[in-house]
Amino acid sequence: MDILNRSRRKAAQCMTACLLCLTMLPVQPLAAAAVDSFDSQTITVDPTGEARNGEGYSAVLYDITNGLPTSDANAIAMTSDGCIWIGSYSGLLRYDGNNFERLDSTTGIASVVSLFVDSKDRLWIGTNDSGAAVLEKGEFRYFKVSDGLGSASVRSIAEDPAGNIYIATTEGISCVDSAMALHPIEDPQVGGAYIRSLRLGCDGAVYGVTMEGTVFTVQDCQVTSAYDAEQLGFTDARAICPDPERAGYLYIGTIGSELYYGKLQDGFTVEQAIDTGKLECINAINCVDGAPWICTDKGIGFYKRDEFTPISNVPMTTSVECMCVDYQGNLWFTSSQQGVMKIVSNHFTDIFEKYHLEDEVVYSTCVAQSTLLIGTKNHGLIAIRNGKPMSNITVTSAVSPSGEQYDDKDLLTILQDSKIRSIIRDSKERIWISTFGEAGLVRYDYGKVLRFTSADGLPSDRVRTIFERADGSFLVACTGGVAVIENDKVTKVYTEADGIENSEVLTVAETESGDILAGTDGGGLFVIGNDGVTHLGTDEGLSSEVIMRVKKDATRDLYWIVTSNSIAYLGPDYVIHTIKEFPYPNNFDLYQNSRDEMWILSSSGIYIAQTEELLRNEEIIPLFYGRENGLTRIATANSYSELTEAGDLYISGTSGVARVNINEPFEDVSSIRMDVPYVEADGERYYPDDDGTFKVPAETKKLTVHGYVYQYSLTEPEITYLLEGFDKTPVSVSRSDFNEVSYTNLAGGSYRFVMHLTDTEGESDQEFSVRIVKQKALYEMLWFRILCVVLAILLAGLIVMLIIRKRIEKYRKKQEEDKMLIRMIVEAFAKVIDMKDEYTNGHSTRVADYTVMLARELGYDEETLEKWHNIALLHDIGKVSVPQGVLNKQGKLTDEEFALIKSHPVRGYETLKEISIMPELAVGAESHHERPDGKGYPRGLKGDEIPRVAQIIA
Repeated sequence: MDILNRSRRKAAQCMTACLLCLTMLPVQPLAAAAVDSFDSQTITVDPTGEARNGEGYSAVLYDITNGLPTSDANAIAMTSDGCIWIGSYSGLLRYDGNNFERLDSTTGIASVVSLFVDSKDRLWIGTNDSGAAVLEKGEFRYFKVSDGLGSASVRSIAEDPAGNIYIATTEGISCVDSAMALHPIEDPQVGGAYIRSLRLGCDGAVYGVTMEGTVFTVQDCQVTSAYDAEQLGFTDARAICPDPERAGYLYIGTIGSELYYGKLQDGFTVEQAIDTGKLECINAINCVDGAPWICTDKGIGFYKRDEFTPISNVPMTTSVECMCVDYQGNLWFTSSQQGVMKIVSNHFTDIFEKYHLEDEVVYSTCVAQSTLLIGTKNHGLIAIRNGKPMSNITVTSAVSPSGEQYDDKDLLTILQDSKIRSIIRDSKERIWISTFGEAGLVRYDYGKVLRFTSADGLPSDRVRTIFERADGSFLVACTGGVAVIENDKVTKVYTEADGIENSEVLTVAETESGDILAGTDGGGLFVIGNDGVTHLGTDEGLSSEVIMRVKKDATRDLYWIVTSNSIAYLGPDYVIHTIKEFPYPNNFDLYQNSRDEMWILSSSGIYIAQTEELLRNEEIIPLFYGRENGLTRIATANSYSELTEAGDLYISGTSGVARVNINEPFEDVSSIRMDVPYVEADGERYYPDDDGTFKVPAETKKLTVHGYVYQYSLTEPEITYLLEGFDKTPVSVSRSDFNEVSYTNLAGGSYRFVMHLTDTEGESDQEFSVRIVKQKALYEMLWFRILCVVLAILLAGLIVMLIIRKRIEKYRKKQEEDKMLIRMIVEAFAKVIDMKDEYTNGHSTRVADYTVMLARELGYDEETLEKWHNIALLHDIGKVSVPQGVLNKQGKLTDEEFALIKSHPVRGYETLKEISIMPELAVGAESHHERPDGKGYPRGLKGDEIPRVAQIIA
């Protein structure tokens, strides 16, 4: 078969026994009361293989080994916030895409066998032995046999358009009305029967099926019709699903391998009988994206376009009980023996799994004329075309450059068991296949084969790869050196003799100037030009001399170098620059996409960084995709992977081939749901009020915010969170590292907890926030603080007043003491005065006493009395300057002596006038001999001219 068809028509991609692919259809959220929880749901995985490229999914099984606390699961549902709820014999579990959380069995919820989300977003739980319960805002309400339930074993729950909830048990059916009152439904055929399943139809009726195979309908809490096995026409009805678009029509699954479709009216009119093959014992049927899906004891399948397809290549294969579709369009299944499985869209397509190829080390991939060529380590060449592996590739002729003829008719046979190191498509659409072995270098040209070996001039038959030069010639990297092929002849060989000291050449390229770059296995990089051979090694800046790849930048005049422990680049001046800040050392190859991002294939997965970020060589934080992100095959060292013009990268892996489009954005977080369903205050849960506000007590010491990001795909967005009003800076973590966030000793007040979601490529984001109010303690209330301020002011005033009073008392006491001292001093002076004048002895004291008596009668205060008393005591102090002989002279004084005595007021004034604190002392001493008629002395004052104190003393 000639694979070189220039029309490049696209191969028809077909999924023969499995799913799935990304679609671009919008994802609709679950509607609890619409027909059924997910009967009209759109999925992002395509079971027909028609959407997009017909591929791209991953199936992940959760059991006791990887996070699920149990290995059984009976039921699954999703609430509007995006949370996945799982019912198992070990109890009720919730899952956010990151952690499984089991609700404490002390709630009374254990052995869960059915789940349902109603139109009010309440979660109804049916248990195997404890009746039913409804969960709303963290509170459970129970319905038991004592409340009128027919049995404690609840097998199914449904809701009608009026909001009535129907609970199916192993002994009949009951109805819970809008007032939450439970009423048993009495009916001769249904009452007391084992009800297996209830489903809501588009006509508003609730359809059910019993263990005996009776199918019935219920409306307004009354059984409106019932058809037993004889009326239905078959005896083993086990599961039902109303058609979401045709009233009265439904699918009925049996205990065998039959799926019937028809109308339920006066019996059941079968319009279509579908054989499910080996999938027997149908446990549940769901209409998803226009197709009925069945869950059986033997696996999963769906029916579409008149063809039933069992789902293979998924880990869940037995006892599949039910399914649901999450808000992102992913499929979920439960198994009572295997746990929970999700099937999600995946950007990475496993080519080997898709085409049922055995695992094999792959060294090279190449796409030529809608054919995927795969070069393996042990089994030669694999070719895939038209959705299946090819059995042969026709060879019309096979020759060597010398003209030797080969009897080859099939390219696959030529390369059988060869170790193929690379497959390169040249500008003329010819395929060059490099091998280790006797096949050497094989060129395939529209059925014509040209084979180059060491006999034709190659350094050896161990050929790594070829590189097409600008002039149309080819460089061949071999063990032993580099060969040049021109016009189908080996025209030149560069070996150790030419200066290539290490001739184990791993990679080769050509510069803009025509120089040859040859990377070797331990000998560094050799530049082969017109001026000879130049060696570049560790002395020139390389961190290792094992050169894995040399590749020209897509837009810049530089060459990327991948060594065994680093990434570097070679500038036009042939100076080497090592990217020392790249965080991972064991890299194999790199590819640039249309957005100038570098995809670096490594031993751990794929790293992605902006090319400019690499060139800056500062802090580099690349994106990473590994097995947890859906990458199924890890690149092989020294391998060559095909990158098509459309951006599809076919990764040559250690066990097969994975495909990914590196031009398309990987993530869109704009629709991811986030929620804070509850917070904890010192270990006690609090739920939001009607306004969505969390209110916690004032005495709370530790507040824990339970934030959830309901992300079920394989991508890993970044979450930034912040408690506004407390945190100074936001905290950023990956989704897988995001858990509850705790705060201690928060002040009373209002806070906003903000979660910001950003995809790893910075293409989309969204924000979610909740308000948290910590009640203020008494001491945090405004009125209390104002009262405290007022009391503080009053207290401070009281303290100040007490201090002032104390000081006043101290000063008063001191003043009294000073007064007493002054008085005693004054009295002492008065005695001295009186002692000098025997005639007037005691006169000063008497005058002082009379002065006080008279001033008191005149109404003067005590302070004035005290002061005037002292003035009066010293009024004759001037006599001290009069000779004692004159004062005590017996007989008449002479004029001179009398004048001397009359001078004592002036002398007293002169003595006391310097006492500034009591100037009245001097006044009293000077004026006490003045008379109202002006005939006194020394100044002859009269009337009111005489100071008052002097008037009284006089």
